[in-house]
Amino acid sequence: MAATTQTSFRQPQVTLRIKVLDDSVINKIAAGEVVERPASALKELIENSIDADARNIEIEAHSGGIQSLLVRDDGCGIRHDEIELALSRHATSKLDQFDDIEQIRTMGFRGEALPSIASVSRVNLSTRTADDAHGWHVNYEGGGVVEGPQPVQHEAGTTVEIRDLFFNVPARRKFLRTENTEYSYLDRLVKQMALARTDINFVFTHNNNRATRYRAVSDDVSIRARLATVLGDDFADTCIRVELTLDEVMVSGWVSTPDQTRSQPDRQYLFVNGRCIQDRRIMHAVRQAYLDVLYDSSRYPLCVLYLEVDPKSVDINVHPTKSQVRFRRQNDVYRALLRAVSGALRGERPGSRQTTTAEKSILSEPHSHKSIPSHLQGTFSLPTNSNWTDLPEHRPDSSPSGADSANDMEIPPLGFALAQLGGAYILAENTQGLVIVDMHASHERITYEQLKKEFENSQLKSQELLVPIIVKVTSQEAEVAMGNSETLAALGFDVSLSGENVICVRSVPELIGSTDIEQIVRDIIADLIAHDSSNRVEHIRNEILASISCHTAIRANHQLSVPQMNGLLRQMEATENSGYCSHGRPTWKQFSIKELDKLFYRGR
Repeated sequence: MAATTQTSFRQPQVTLRIKVLDDSVINKIAAGEVVERPASALKELIENSIDADARNIEIEAHSGGIQSLLVRDDGCGIRHDEIELALSRHATSKLDQFDDIEQIRTMGFRGEALPSIASVSRVNLSTRTADDAHGWHVNYEGGGVVEGPQPVQHEAGTTVEIRDLFFNVPARRKFLRTENTEYSYLDRLVKQMALARTDINFVFTHNNNRATRYRAVSDDVSIRARLATVLGDDFADTCIRVELTLDEVMVSGWVSTPDQTRSQPDRQYLFVNGRCIQDRRIMHAVRQAYLDVLYDSSRYPLCVLYLEVDPKSVDINVHPTKSQVRFRRQNDVYRALLRAVSGALRGERPGSRQTTTAEKSILSEPHSHKSIPSHLQGTFSLPTNSNWTDLPEHRPDSSPSGADSANDMEIPPLGFALAQLGGAYILAENTQGLVIVDMHASHERITYEQLKKEFENSQLKSQELLVPIIVKVTSQEAEVAMGNSETLAALGFDVSLSGENVICVRSVPELIGSTDIEQIVRDIIADLIAHDSSNRVEHIRNEILASISCHTAIRANHQLSVPQMNGLLRQMEATENSGYCSHGRPTWKQFSIKELDKLFYRGR
């Protein structure tokens, strides 16, 4: 048998002399940290425009930015005597001394962007300040001045054009993707910037025929128009407002309804002090907030969230691209985000949202009812032979004054029941049109929320194990477990060290029953290591309560009287998260009169 040979790609071991690298080599290496692809260069240029207080930013790209990339702004411009300095490494107007780096309020601060870009491309820069009579132009190629500065006609602001990115670094250029792929990176970046600064006009053109405009907006209605441009009309029309201040952390923004999700977190935007960042640990809080209402836990909700924190409490000098930050009090940020999103979702119930412009137009049409229609005033009923009496009897005409008093009542968000359909749905009429309610799913959510409140008002009971469970762990896991023994005790676990890297579990919460206790303990410790907290037991508790509520909720083909159906509707309106059952399925849907008219080609 022939001998097998193996090719080695390692360099032979030879004694090499230490020497100082040439400046051009240093610049190209440094550029690789900042400029990965055209989108990286575009990010740096847009951030410079934002720091220059620009209110209009135009972006033009060709061939996904590989051939050329241009950014034009109306910012403050660059002084004539500082143009060449702006293209020098570590030259910046945003820092004076090292201590300033602890409270960065600008998008850039290192003074690396322009020189890094210029060292791996051909750069044309034109600029003018408001005080200059004309502008100035300079041409750079591979990091050196080819021409300029020369006088040129130019509006106040700066224009930077990048051509032939990585023309002098072929090893990097061959790793660029196709034009369409690079364009997709550019498009996503512009969307990020448009969401980060809604007060700035952005115009993005690709290959002279793909123009997208993001007009500056300020009020909530106009901002939703920008949300529609970035995330689509469905998100803008149904998104839930988030707003909370907790422990000096301000959280604001919008999140999608639980039935609007994606298989990837590609439409989750998180901004910290106006800077778009990526932080899986912080975004974990969003997933936790959706656990009670998400039908498929493997999917991701859409969100646009803004965090405002003291610049001194966040370190942005973590990564050259500034896409990652480090929080001084990460637990506070995590808790604030979790509580903000959870609170917004819990507040979602029929009638909780402000009336939209479209809804107002529906309500103002002639067919809209000003009072309860006579056919909803208890004259219609369905036969019932049920002993199920959990729902209160709601009778619109039960007042002493009869129908006249009912006519003066406001129609509630879910309206009043008309009938049952297929033994599973309640048909109701409100001011907008037809409401269809899944009676099992809605009663399941009502029961689930009631069980949770009852459980939270009682103490978490523990049960002592007849035979303690021994769990072998790592030294880190043992240290974390013992350091959080009070937290574990509050969850119902009595744990202690039983030797080197061995934990002994003597008692557990009653509610986990015969669940795999060892795995639960390991999962809780893993949560404590990753997030300094754990809600593993709470998840198990909620799963048990969800199962109980599902099995005790009213079943299909169970006949209800009209008053009982109305009682269910009123309970839904008063219950948190009542738009979705405990497993994440929707409980009700609204169909407007316009939608119904459209089905029958009916005009009004």
